[in-house]
Amino acid sequence: MRHLRIFSLVLLTLTIAACGFHLRGAYELPEHLSPLYLDKDSMSLLLYKELRSTLRASGAELTEDETTAASVLEISQEQKTRDVISVDTLGRAREYRLIYRLAFTLQASGETVIDRSNIQLTRNLLFNPEAVLGVTEEMENIYRDMIRDSTGQILLRLQALQ
Repeated sequence: MRHLRIFSLVLLTLTIAACGFHLRGAYELPEHLSPLYLDKDSMSLLLYKELRSTLRASGAELTEDETTAASVLEISQEQKTRDVISVDTLGRAREYRLIYRLAFTLQASGETVIDRSNIQLTRNLLFNPEAVLGVTEEMENIYRDMIRDSTGQILLRLQALQ
């Protein structure tokens, strides 16, 4: 009975490995992109930190010197906006749509590999006028999550270059 359990476990492990399964957040970037330079002047500090940590966790080599980089990732537009979705009977906003947009380009070996790729994420936020401070904090948390999601989308697009 014990041998059957061990055999089943080994078989399951081999099956998962053979199907190409990867843990969420694990990205395999093309080696020709390393070392990669992140143009931190073109993006917010939060996006820069998230990109840098995610790239390092994926095994990408980063450089602080653009002249030694094999590729350059530049954010050409990063924007946070909010739209009113619904109002109450007094005309006050009750629900917002938070929108996070960014556009990026990737240059490798002097050529544009990805030319202005756009990412747009939206989330809804209920506004409680009696808890303004809590809503402001919740809005920042939602934007932080959208930045994390957009980082994942950027890395998926870089991974697709293989």
